[in-house]
Amino acid sequence: MAEDINLDGQRIIVVEDDYLLASDLCRDLRASGATVLGPAPTPFYAMQLIGPEQRRRVHAAVLDINLHGLKVYDLADTLQQRGVPFVFATAYAADSIPERFNQAPVLQKPLDRNQLLTQLAQLIRRPPPRVARALPVLEPSPHEPVVHFARALARAWLQPQAISVRRKAELQSEPEKLLDGELL
Repeated sequence: MAEDINLDGQRIIVVEDDYLLASDLCRDLRASGATVLGPAPTPFYAMQLIGPEQRRRVHAAVLDINLHGLKVYDLADTLQQRGVPFVFATAYAADSIPERFNQAPVLQKPLDRNQLLTQLAQLIRRPPPRVARALPVLEPSPHEPVVHFARALARAWLQPQAISVRRKAELQSEPEKLLDGELL
């Protein structure tokens, strides 16, 4: 059944610290046509493989959660931010994984290779989830309150006096003149 799954042209990173399991996964992925990055035995090594700002395009990832005592969650956050789908291949229970990864499939070890390949093929075909990005904080201009005050002052000051409509429009459109002493 694994022969039916076609992963041609897909770059998949394998992050697994058990060398025998990792080499079997890599072999199965290559047999399905995938280009395999790894295996990476640590999150640091995995980050080196994908590079900063995703120097190498990665289409999917297989992640073990516990890598020589280090958790893979920071790497999973990075992959999620970059829109790279991943599957957890772990002995941990699904409810022990942080809620922010609820969308990621969890496959229990020992792994069913056909199920893993099927899951990866589905993840790659699925459109990437939209990641909420923080909106930029707009800093108010330090002159903005002064300009509003000057406009309000111009309106209040010009109301009781009879001046030309043109001069009134000038002062209301350019309140900086009031601040510079150009009253009339």
